[in-house]
Amino acid sequence: MEYKRVPIILKRFDFGSKMKICQEHSKEVMSINGLINIYELRQKPLPWELETFALFAVLTTWEYSNRSLEDRQGRRQFVNIINAIKNYEHPKLKITSDNKGFLKRFLIVTGLTQFPIQDDIRFKLYRYSYIFNFENVKVNMKQQFVEKFGCEYDEFKKLGFIIQCMFSKELNRQIDPSIMDYVFKKYNHVIKHLLMDREDFVSLQKKVTKDIPQYMYGYNYFYQFPFIRYNQDIFLPLPHLIIHSVTSSLLSRLTKGNNQLRSLFGKEVLESYLLHLSNLCESIDEVKSEYGYNFKRNGRRTLDIMIRKGNQCLMMDSKSMSPKFGLRDLTEKDVEDTVDRMVENVMQVYRHITERFQSEYYPFGTKIDFSKENVFGAVVLHEDNYIQREIIMMRAAEELDISHESDEYKYLCSNVKLISLYEFEQMMFRKDDVLQLLTDNRDNPIKWFDLTFIPPAEEGDKILRDDVSPTIESMQRIVFDFAQELVEVGIISQR
Repeated sequence: MEYKRVPIILKRFDFGSKMKICQEHSKEVMSINGLINIYELRQKPLPWELETFALFAVLTTWEYSNRSLEDRQGRRQFVNIINAIKNYEHPKLKITSDNKGFLKRFLIVTGLTQFPIQDDIRFKLYRYSYIFNFENVKVNMKQQFVEKFGCEYDEFKKLGFIIQCMFSKELNRQIDPSIMDYVFKKYNHVIKHLLMDREDFVSLQKKVTKDIPQYMYGYNYFYQFPFIRYNQDIFLPLPHLIIHSVTSSLLSRLTKGNNQLRSLFGKEVLESYLLHLSNLCESIDEVKSEYGYNFKRNGRRTLDIMIRKGNQCLMMDSKSMSPKFGLRDLTEKDVEDTVDRMVENVMQVYRHITERFQSEYYPFGTKIDFSKENVFGAVVLHEDNYIQREIIMMRAAEELDISHESDEYKYLCSNVKLISLYEFEQMMFRKDDVLQLLTDNRDNPIKWFDLTFIPPAEEGDKILRDDVSPTIESMQRIVFDFAQELVEVGIISQR
């Protein structure tokens, strides 16, 4: 089947059956902590393929037949459609004879489409519980959240994790409709913010999706609205997106159109969270937050977070920017604008660690004369944009008038890093030694431009620090309390 024929085929099938078969396969890729193991994923329709199928199913309106995708013939058509999606090539990702820019484009599209939903949900729930409950004299995120959504974040977290558990492979059983009915009744005040009528969804989605190549790579509003209503029935076609919809998507919705709140989030909340994470690490000797200082009668400020371990230090600057929608479509202007911003951020960090630190300011209590090779800088991205690191470093060097053949360029590449917030969370929660990881990366030029410098860990080696335990215990308590409720109302029996 050709990719462009998918809408023609889907018009022949009942909408409800399309939603149900999508849910059936979506739950097959779910585990309690996120997605199933990558090796198991290879045997199933992949999450991003299901997301494309769901988008086709919703946007292909005016079905003219009640045929079901759940019978034998319908399932064969479902497999054909998934294979058409799997084999489709983005027009801008076709390999040409010169192959110019292919890797750059491929990494952006693949990263934004596939990587975020593979995050460990324990880390995401920990992060957004902190963010949406944050309060200080300048910003009250808890109040902002309640004013926007009508209840505290804890209610969204409970719903999200209950659904994640209900559909995960660990439970591995058919979900009783009465349980889902109870969930809808108990959390109706939450679900209404995650629900959209099909007609409204189509109208919203078509503002960012102009043609069918974008169905696979463009932004998908199921990330914000996982529940879809049609003819009075409510469907949840992609339960594997529920945690995303109650974490990062809620932040996007909360700050949309509110530049002041977005700025306060980056300056107050994100910096505070990065400081909080840094203070979790026992291997770090000192952690200092941003402060103002005077130099030659001019007021200046340090970088956001500065940490020291022995005779090494890491200076970090946090950035709250989110990837533009146009990045997924490889819109040249959005790609170049993103590269420009990343180059500017790298230059700022580089100048701090080479020109200002130790000459204009010294943040640590213990006086140490740091050698240049032991001073690291990092731009910490709230959401990664998956721009090739080498492209950014080469452009930054040009702006800084540094020759690509020089030792100074090697220092820029070895000691200044772009790190996603999720990457930093993993280091802190898995008890990794961040300065040792930076040192190992510095000493291995082949690794300088990698997206991650955390070595792969076997499943059993992922030992989380005690600070994450309250979040895990809270998640366990959510499920236990919900099960007890189901017993009390007689939906399930006590076993």
